[in-house]
Amino acid sequence: MHALAIKYGETGVVSPSFAGMTEPDRKRKVANAYNAFSGTNTEIIGVLNIGGVHWVAYHIDVRAQPCRLFDPQQGTASYNELEAAVKEVVEPLLSLNSELIYYKFTSCLQEDNDNCGLWCLVILELTLGRTPWNKVLYELVPYLSLRYLGMCTSYIEEQRGGR
Repeated sequence: MHALAIKYGETGVVSPSFAGMTEPDRKRKVANAYNAFSGTNTEIIGVLNIGGVHWVAYHIDVRAQPCRLFDPQQGTASYNELEAAVKEVVEPLLSLNSELIYYKFTSCLQEDNDNCGLWCLVILELTLGRTPWNKVLYELVPYLSLRYLGMCTSYIEEQRGGR
């Protein structure tokens, strides 16, 4: 997600580790570990691991205030848990005068049991790039996996300073 934030600029990344905390103040502190809520970020992205086995994602346009929720399996319980987590932890960290407006991204439905994290990255990138969903992406899973692996390794190398 950090590689996506760098690629698209002015994008904050929420640390997903907040889900493991119990105290609300601690959750908010961990969520902002990467300074996602700095005044320069116009967009915020994040993921959440549900039950230790399934990834879901969200994107917030800080200016317009919509929050796009995405569950690759389109499960009602997952959407409810994701929205509750964003309302409890993320929304209070935003300096907004009103509440976020929540939308579910329903165009993409995971066709297997293995790629929820990959689809979260795909949807986040499409949203950041203002690119519409295209079902042909289902056929590109191997390519997309390698593409995001390449983005991650490049980001890690960059952070290491080429060491």
